Amino acid sequence: MCGRFVLVASAEQIGKTFGVSAEHNVARYNIAPAQQILTIIAAAGGRQIEWAWWGLHRHDGSLLINIRSETALTKPHFRRFLEQSRCLVPISGFYEWTGTKQRLPYYITAARHPLLGLAGVRVLDTDDETGQPIYRCAILTCAAIEPIAHLHPRMPLVVPSQLYDEWLNQTGDIGELLGRILDAPSLEWHYYRVSPRVGNVRNDDPSLIAPADDLQQSLL
Repeated sequence: MCGRFVLVASAEQIGKTFGVSAEHNVARYNIAPAQQILTIIAAAGGRQIEWAWWGLHRHDGSLLINIRSETALTKPHFRRFLEQSRCLVPISGFYEWTGTKQRLPYYITAARHPLLGLAGVRVLDTDDETGQPIYRCAILTCAAIEPIAHLHPRMPLVVPSQLYDEWLNQTGDIGELLGRILDAPSLEWHYYRVSPRVGNVRNDDPSLIAPADDLQQSLL
């Protein structure tokens, strides 16, 4: 799954990677569900940055933060989202927890890819408190691959940069496009253990992505 991620990038990096006009640097080390996240959407003449709240409202009031890419097209509402409301979610890396008695957090990144574009959907909704229109977002997931599959069986679905236009333009056969994304060559994934402080969403600082061994050494 993808339940916590990082986005640390300059406006220039975001603009160059995603072909958008970006005005501000971003330094967020602990992005969690129910927070606003940066998304990339198609716009007249190109692409643009828009913000959305992470999590689609379920009927029971809970938030749906991830959608399984393998089965999404079998459900009419998810198919509609994928046909009409696709977006990219930029990230630097994501966290995953593993273990039984003590769940330990790991930070996962892709070699030679300081920024990734995750497959997402961005859906118009209504704010419960104000009644104003807002956008909500969910991230697609796929089966995890080695060397990170032992951490968790699911991982976020990464859109290859050469398919950004097709993903955002809402055209073509979505089933065929999803198949090409799922069959794209694997990235070289790296991971290392980090501080359990990442489990508290109030913590948001660079030390969260420091290797746990380095943090331990700094205390000696």
